[in-house]
Amino acid sequence: MIHVQVPGLRATIQDRGRRGHTREGVPPAGPADPAAFAAALELAGCAPDTAAIEIVGLPFAFRCDDRRIVAATGRDVGLRTRSRLPGWTSVLARAGEEVVVEGSGMTRFAYVAISGGVAVRPVLGSRATYLGASLGPIPRALVMGDALPLGPSSAGADIAGRRVLPPSYDGPVRAVAGPHDDRFSHGTVAAFFSSSFAVSPDSDRMGVRLSGDVVDGPDADLLSCGIVAGAVQIPRGGAPIVLLADHQTTGGYPIIATVVHADLGIVAQRSPGEYLRFARVTPGRTIRSDSR
Repeated sequence: MIHVQVPGLRATIQDRGRRGHTREGVPPAGPADPAAFAAALELAGCAPDTAAIEIVGLPFAFRCDDRRIVAATGRDVGLRTRSRLPGWTSVLARAGEEVVVEGSGMTRFAYVAISGGVAVRPVLGSRATYLGASLGPIPRALVMGDALPLGPSSAGADIAGRRVLPPSYDGPVRAVAGPHDDRFSHGTVAAFFSSSFAVSPDSDRMGVRLSGDVVDGPDADLLSCGIVAGAVQIPRGGAPIVLLADHQTTGGYPIIATVVHADLGIVAQRSPGEYLRFARVTPGRTIRSDSR
């Protein structure tokens, strides 16, 4: 078992997301920063479909009943057990030992994975928590005193101390134009990819709201269409919204661009007031077409 001692501002159980239910209006949920989430699982010796914990508002503290491999990832994240360690490092946590995940004011989302994974029962094929509909095996934020079952661990002490370099959370975000770029003028699309936008304080797991230069959209909304994480919607008023893990399943605002999956975490981890710029890329090519 894992016993939550300090729950942070909001911590939820997440896995890769709830797939196959968008036709029923159920958002996928899953991690806001998929790359950091996947790295935590790998460092802790977990399978890719294992559940871990996403944390907003550190610190987060817990202890386990038995010896486990633990890893914490995210922007500007650290881990404290018997000593302080940088994030993106696996550590051996002894039975009953307090483990604290720490961060800074730059940390929007942090992830802690424990060998064996959080073994709560799946709901609609996933262990992910979607707070908007109180959906999931534990359909709420974790609180002090929560005890969560852990699966059997095959990770040995030999993987403790492994480290991967965290990605850069600075610089532009790669995005593909469209699918509705033809509804905007060429000048508007070019201006979108050359502008810097500020992250608004009302951003959340549903989407990152941006302010700055107004993006002139088409006169009429679309008929509702399917939505994916990374879609950059342009609502009336022209302030872009980059959709994240808790996005709605359909929408009628035109989508000027779509952020590549590998860069979703860069968007999610930007703090209010920080700036975001999009670099236009073409599918099948890896060269950025815009410089910083």
